Amino acid sequence: MEAPAGVAEGPLRSSVYLVGDAGEDSPGREAVLGHLYADLSRMEREHAGVPVVVVFLGDNIYDVGAREAFKDEDFAHLAAQVGALESSPGAHAVFLPGNHDWAKGAEDGRALEAVRIQREWLGELVGESRASFRPGDGCAGPEAMDVGPDARLVFIDTEWLLRRPVGPCGTAEDFYHALEAELAAHADRRIILAAHHPMATGGPHGGNIGAFHRGPLVYYLAVKAGLSVQDLASGRYADMLEGIRRAILESGVRPLAFAAGHDHSLQVIRMEGRENPGFQLVSGSGSKTSEVDRVEGTRYAAGTHGYMRLDFRPARTHLTVFAQVGEDPSVRPVFACTLESEQASSCPEAPLVAER
Repeated sequence: MEAPAGVAEGPLRSSVYLVGDAGEDSPGREAVLGHLYADLSRMEREHAGVPVVVVFLGDNIYDVGAREAFKDEDFAHLAAQVGALESSPGAHAVFLPGNHDWAKGAEDGRALEAVRIQREWLGELVGESRASFRPGDGCAGPEAMDVGPDARLVFIDTEWLLRRPVGPCGTAEDFYHALEAELAAHADRRIILAAHHPMATGGPHGGNIGAFHRGPLVYYLAVKAGLSVQDLASGRYADMLEGIRRAILESGVRPLAFAAGHDHSLQVIRMEGRENPGFQLVSGSGSKTSEVDRVEGTRYAAGTHGYMRLDFRPARTHLTVFAQVGEDPSVRPVFACTLESEQASSCPEAPLVAER
């Protein structure tokens, strides 16, 4: 897919790949990581020296996170994702924790142990110059990384904000004040907030689920009632979103996008209001897929395996979505647009893509 006219203005300054929920072995994950490997290799050939970061958006090890007693099995899930970087010696990978990495609802001691073990395993797989676990201390963050001369990634552990475990990390309010300060201090950069849980989604975690979905009725009822803290309808999730929006509004700096996984689909959602980022990017189909529908602002939505890439150029930020389509197992570019947080007309709507 060719970039729209005028998008590729000036030299490429940096690129960020977004891959979510890739922690389970599946044919879909093999296709996604294979295409990622090839695209990173192409990037290495055509844009040598350009900063490249691959962000794995959580749920890196299904189903209950890293376990020393099952190291061979759990370690292999992590190693498969790291292996996609072998074609690009200059690329750096960042792994964010998701709810499954926090041991899927286990008590805090076991959950924090799973986070610690995953961070240590990354160190065994590849040096810190090639991969990092962020936020890396079992706290909410924010932790930041500059990518090229004018892009900045800000990493948030949203599972910590939903759990709020007792420990040395301070309070949720401490985090929101720190996020506000982080944004205010870097108003001159194109900021991408990166976390596991999205601020908006047309998938099941957003309540967009039919009574005859592929799954038990009790799950449908729980989602609709907001009984799970993992769903946007829950009180704890709503509190988290209110805190993030307040931090954005009071900082006076609107991030370009909020990148997340959690729902197993690919979604590009235009967000309105000074309290929101310009776009919600959901890239959570690295190894699983789930149904998805349009919500207000949806520009693209597909319940298929894939990932996304952001290319930062002097005058534009270009988004490309790579995915499987129909019965074709190959991953290919399926959607592209320009992201501009202050222009409502940027990133035109695309037809809804049927699930694979």
